[in-house]
Amino acid sequence: MGPLRLLPASCWVYSGRDNLQPALHHVKARSGYTEEIACELRERLDPLIIKKSPLSEPVKKPKATWVKPVAGAEIAYSSVNEGGLLREAVFKGLRDDLTLPVVEAPTIIPRHPAASEKGRGGVPRENILQLLPDAVTPTKEELKIYWRKVSKRALAYLGRRPLKLVRHTRGTTFYHKGRLPPIPDAVQQLRIEKREGGEGVRVWVDSLEGLLGLVDMDAVELHPWAATVDDIEHPDRLVFDLDPGEGVAWEFVTETALKLRAILEEEGLDSWPKVTGGKGLHLMAPISTGITHDTARVHCRQLAQRLEATSPERYTMSSAPAKRHGRIYIDYLRNGRGTTAVGAYSPRARAGFPIAAPVSWAQVECGIVPDAFTMDHPLKKSQPGSRPK
Repeated sequence: MGPLRLLPASCWVYSGRDNLQPALHHVKARSGYTEEIACELRERLDPLIIKKSPLSEPVKKPKATWVKPVAGAEIAYSSVNEGGLLREAVFKGLRDDLTLPVVEAPTIIPRHPAASEKGRGGVPRENILQLLPDAVTPTKEELKIYWRKVSKRALAYLGRRPLKLVRHTRGTTFYHKGRLPPIPDAVQQLRIEKREGGEGVRVWVDSLEGLLGLVDMDAVELHPWAATVDDIEHPDRLVFDLDPGEGVAWEFVTETALKLRAILEEEGLDSWPKVTGGKGLHLMAPISTGITHDTARVHCRQLAQRLEATSPERYTMSSAPAKRHGRIYIDYLRNGRGTTAVGAYSPRARAGFPIAAPVSWAQVECGIVPDAFTMDHPLKKSQPGSRPK
């Protein structure tokens, strides 16, 4: 996924030179993104997608993806031209910490891939949601051996959930979007209505044969929805991602997880922890079905704000890289229709092939690290207190 070439019409733009006085402009920010930030921005905007333009005046943009006008972004720029466009605009991050005035949104500048953009390694550009250029992937045979060892345990966490796939094909590793490759019979298909309109297909599995079929589809990582195929519009769990920035000791991540567990307990939620196989820790909180994805995301944001308020200098809810150094990023945006988090028992496309794994709170208190388990040495059984509910 290359640099995003727009921010949505709904974005408030803040200049650091103007004491954070809001100024709403058309924006085309071509720089300031990393692959990670681009993916997070996409995750943030996905739940805000709507079918029709929110603008009061019609705009002929048949390929535009429209979003609700609620997101705020910080943009550095040199000046504003006579047409109201920002010169030398640089994306600095989304802002959750400011109250945004309510005004009519301007025209969206939709993102269209440049004509020169091509796929990587023969993979069509339209199928790449996020490129993982530094990924290290196991062979298909290694993946199949692994899934045969852990399928029964893994399906308790991955089964019957729509899946987002990280695929490796033609020398390219990427989060997949759009049209899928041929789907084996053992891999189930779910047709869904997309927020932006039209019909989409999501895959899901409920058997070892299905997991092996995903490998035949070049899938390496599996990222499940927070809802099952039996009721995709209502989540059955909340997800919090504790993502430590540079300079954060793992002991502080452990301390934070226990603090967040206490906050969730005050809400009557019994959470279980999951090491990610990356650098962070997930807290998963089962809930009764009935609330919408949007309601779940709002509630998670409120709980994340409670945690952030306990130590604002050590926590952040901003995705801006400059705000993460020495802080833990509390990512509540894993909650939302179609948004995902890496699934328990999923391999990661990283050196050593670590896996995400459910663990016990006792293990967390003992300082278990995110890559403690690998495909060669997986979690042998579900840990006490970590079984999904």
